[in-house]
Amino acid sequence: MNEYLLTPGPVPTTRDVSLAEARELIGHRGAVFSEFFLNLEEKLSKLLRSEGRTVIFPSSGTGALESLAANFTGPDTKVISVSCGVFGDRFREITAQTGARMINIDVEPGSGVRPETVSRAVFEHPGADVLLLTQNETSTGVLNPIDEIIAALPKGERPLVLVDGVSSVGAAPCYPEEWGIDGLATASQKGLLTPPGLGLVWLSERAWDVAAGRKCCSYYFDLVRQRKYIFKDRPENPYTPPVSLYFALDAALNSVLADGWFEGRRRAADALTAGAEALGFKHFVSDKKFRSPGVTALTAPGGDIQAVIKSLREMGLETAGGQGSLKGKLMRIAHYHDVRWPEISLILGSLFAASAPLRNERENFIASAFAVWEGERHER
Repeated sequence: MNEYLLTPGPVPTTRDVSLAEARELIGHRGAVFSEFFLNLEEKLSKLLRSEGRTVIFPSSGTGALESLAANFTGPDTKVISVSCGVFGDRFREITAQTGARMINIDVEPGSGVRPETVSRAVFEHPGADVLLLTQNETSTGVLNPIDEIIAALPKGERPLVLVDGVSSVGAAPCYPEEWGIDGLATASQKGLLTPPGLGLVWLSERAWDVAAGRKCCSYYFDLVRQRKYIFKDRPENPYTPPVSLYFALDAALNSVLADGWFEGRRRAADALTAGAEALGFKHFVSDKKFRSPGVTALTAPGGDIQAVIKSLREMGLETAGGQGSLKGKLMRIAHYHDVRWPEISLILGSLFAASAPLRNERENFIASAFAVWEGERHER
């Protein structure tokens, strides 16, 4: 039986990525690696629309988030944390470990973070050093408008804006330099379509200046130490990098940088939602403008979502359930990879079979999805 990985990380990789990862290794201290690394940095700069280089750690996305916390927060800092789900909470918990004074703003799961909410929090807590935001909340399928949030911040001296982009970069536009992000953390195994194992961090010049004046509470995740090695004419890593994963990321970026990639992710999400709703499922995020292009969160007709997840697994489709307070209440289906109409049909057909015992009637779900799919294709 074929198996289909539809979890929000790790995500399926292409044959090109797998072959790239299997390339013969090269030494990470030589000129060949330096040239390759510069080319990889150029692709990342194109993706982020930035001239700055990106620090790549051998770590998960959590490691990248910990790097931001370790370099910019501590007992001497006041931090505003805005969370709308499990991963916003995780960024908060990582930062609290440094001893930072936390000001916590919570948004109801399934709702997006509105610019006025953050602007008000910054206004009411003058002197805050850091603002924590999450672009894509994987636990609920929410995509927050980071560009609008930053644009709405009070003018004048503002906190450093540190953004969790672990599950958004590669699936949705994220332009830190243009938007005013100071620190961005992401990872390889979601929107970047690469196997797990790479954590990536981008900093603004303002953030680099702040980091240079602070003592990082981590040796391994010290960004200033990383910069001494990476920001050279012949860059290298201060520690041994997972070279094979670098090869894989380089190949995966060719797909992510293709014309129409972001539009394709949104189109797949919308078509999947249309078909699922015709079957009686409900999108957990009621406001369409906050829906993620990378992962769709659904509740089931009749409420027994665990039965649907189990049935799909028996058919060979691996999805994800809810997390935290939403455990047992949600099903999350990821579509980070190049999902096209055959895959949409496969997922919806399987949902139809898996949810049959929970429904009283059968809607024309394929027609509903195809109408959205075709409509969006013609609009492009």
